[in-house]
Amino acid sequence: MQVSYCGLCRGHGKIFVALRISSVDDACVVRFRSEGEAVGRLPCDTYEENGLRIAALPVVDFDQALVVEEVDSSGAVRGAFRKKLSARRAKWESRFRYRFDRELVDVIRNYDGTFRFSENHLEFVAAVPDDDRFLVRAALVVSGASSPEDLSIACIGADGRSVDVGVVRCGGSVVKPVKGSGFSYACIPVSISVPKSLENYCFEIRDVADPSATRFSVLEAWLLGCMLEDFGALTRNAQIDSCYPAWFEKHRADEAVLRVQREAVLESAPVFSIVVPLYKTPRRFFDEMVLSVRAQTYARWELILVNASPEDEELAGAVREAGRSDERVKIVALEENGGISANSNAGIAVASGDFVSFFDHDDLIEPDLLYEYALAVLERPDTDLLYCDEDKKGEDERYFDPFFKPDFNLDLLRNNNYICHMLTVRRSVLDQVGLLDPACDGAQDHDLTLRVSECARHIHHVPKILYHWRVSSGSTAGGIEGSKPYATLAGIRAVENHLSRLGLSATVDQARRPATYRVKYRVPEDEPLVSIVIPNKDSLAVLRQCVDSILDKSTYDAYEIVIVENNSTEVETFAYYEEVAKDSRVRCVFFDGPFNFSKIINQGVEAAKGEYCILLNNDTEVITPDWIETMLGLCARQDVGAVGVKLYYPDDTIQHAGIGIAPSVAACLHQSLPRSDAGYFALNDAQQDLSAVTAACMMTKRSAFERVGGMTEDLAVAFNDLDYCLKLRERDYLVVYTPEVELYHYESLSRGSEDTVEKVTRFLREVAYMNDRWAEYYAAGDPYLNINLSRREPGSYYFRLPDKE
Repeated sequence: MQVSYCGLCRGHGKIFVALRISSVDDACVVRFRSEGEAVGRLPCDTYEENGLRIAALPVVDFDQALVVEEVDSSGAVRGAFRKKLSARRAKWESRFRYRFDRELVDVIRNYDGTFRFSENHLEFVAAVPDDDRFLVRAALVVSGASSPEDLSIACIGADGRSVDVGVVRCGGSVVKPVKGSGFSYACIPVSISVPKSLENYCFEIRDVADPSATRFSVLEAWLLGCMLEDFGALTRNAQIDSCYPAWFEKHRADEAVLRVQREAVLESAPVFSIVVPLYKTPRRFFDEMVLSVRAQTYARWELILVNASPEDEELAGAVREAGRSDERVKIVALEENGGISANSNAGIAVASGDFVSFFDHDDLIEPDLLYEYALAVLERPDTDLLYCDEDKKGEDERYFDPFFKPDFNLDLLRNNNYICHMLTVRRSVLDQVGLLDPACDGAQDHDLTLRVSECARHIHHVPKILYHWRVSSGSTAGGIEGSKPYATLAGIRAVENHLSRLGLSATVDQARRPATYRVKYRVPEDEPLVSIVIPNKDSLAVLRQCVDSILDKSTYDAYEIVIVENNSTEVETFAYYEEVAKDSRVRCVFFDGPFNFSKIINQGVEAAKGEYCILLNNDTEVITPDWIETMLGLCARQDVGAVGVKLYYPDDTIQHAGIGIAPSVAACLHQSLPRSDAGYFALNDAQQDLSAVTAACMMTKRSAFERVGGMTEDLAVAFNDLDYCLKLRERDYLVVYTPEVELYHYESLSRGSEDTVEKVTRFLREVAYMNDRWAEYYAAGDPYLNINLSRREPGSYYFRLPDKE
């Protein structure tokens, strides 16, 4: 064997070495390998191009050697060639070749394109930051010569040593033809968890059945950085968007608008009594607060200043001056501080307005706040409570942390006081429910809001940033946990009292953050039967995993599993049906006809015996043991029609945390965020009402299911769950999402994707159906998604500020 070295170049994290090999014995084969002195074997791919034998090696931080051997049938080495590759020299030679030998470079660097479908490799798609690791999403491309079951993925670092990675497959193998070639390849979505410490990642795709088919792919630092930047931009919600101050300045009412408001004459307009309890208020904050009230374009207000710090002579003087300068300012001077509730109640006692507004002593309001509130009352005279969107104002005078709130959301209010500012309550309703409760100091406004919600005719949300919550040391906005640790306990008490008044049996505990509450409703005393309806076609391993997770993990006993068989062909599937049916909790019914999810579900619910039904995909796996109890406690409420849960992809990123209404029909909220990321204002970790949840795991009560006519059978595949939820909403049922139940969802492993003309045509018809049937809902917008946020996909997934929409 004769070997001559022709040159090298670097690219894509690889070193490409060109050799010319001749005089090889016909009975021998040529074998390539790469090795490092300290680490041993390294990845090495080889191919032929224009009469050259080209070896591809990973770029590493140390010297490596390329070894070429002539090996006979007995395995004996008949001849060998060894080329030492210095990391530094390879870098400079590559630069030289790029400049002076471009023809060679163009030949040997064509490897990644020329052999794209005939070699096992990874095509990198996205990267997700997850605590101290990255999740690298890629397509594992499997050549026709390899079997997906025989492949594994390993990783080495620039030092040549093995790197600890976790690899999960996030979907099934999809076979794709290469047009005009008669060749096909398989494509498998994978997610690889890697440590953040590396610059380049060298992934080796190993084939245990045929080691010669082992190949490697390199994820370079620049590409990783681009993918991380793309993901960050995609998921940058309004709360953390540095562009927010500019957005706010563009969207706040300008002087021309304010002038029109000042000149407007509103008939039968209400009077607002703004109650401000003062306690050791810094003079500058006080002056700015008063100024923001006096700047209101709507003049029918009174400002009630309740001073509970008489020893502060500077503040007392400022209060007196405010009273002298405007007859609409009332002063209540207290002898001592009685606490936030008692102080506020003293102000309410002298209020004469139609509505009472609660205003913190160091905060600010926009000049059009009361005008917007007055308009809302005139448009809906039955309005009993109002609130608006808000942000924070830092000590540097910068606006940040905008909270674009949903319209009234009962279950979110039970999770946390999302309404908060600027809470305004009709005086007659306030007289009916009672004043602020000193026992709930720290969460007194939450307690009052809950009490008002129990009897309010209409609760109105003004979707504009009209309130600025000042951040300063000691303020609630500066950090609840650090400055007011008692607030969470007060909030628990407020929610407990609220549920007790309504006759709802539940436990309330602190959730995963301060001032948020986990409400778990108790199941009905008779422990009703819950039917778990699972459509299935073959996919035995998937179904078995799903059923086993239910049988092994569920802590609720009164359930049955109803498998709805549809067009399976594998003998093993039917054998499993017979096997699993030996358990008295499991039975199988048969649906004849082409796949139609709605028809299958309707038949399954009809065959089910339970008063409550869980609609469950066969490609799910239960994580939470008390999943049935948690869903049942919620669904048993008279006002609830359906309950959805939190679903994860196999790599622990979010697959489902509720569905929003979007122009493209549906927005999968928070999709692909890592499990540790609670999202915009922690909403994916908050139990709340939403427009829809997925039927991949949904509990519904039979009475509600029958009342709305079950699933719409015109929607065979897509949007049937969304349509069902909207039918429930149309009948005034709530649809509740709870993050307290978690499952894995191996999405569409058994059904496949929309990859044919027929499937795409059907999908477009289902889109048209939704746009026609729910046109009014789409035109009005999702009440649980603020209109200021992006309504387009994928921005609507992540509560982003709109991008020039």
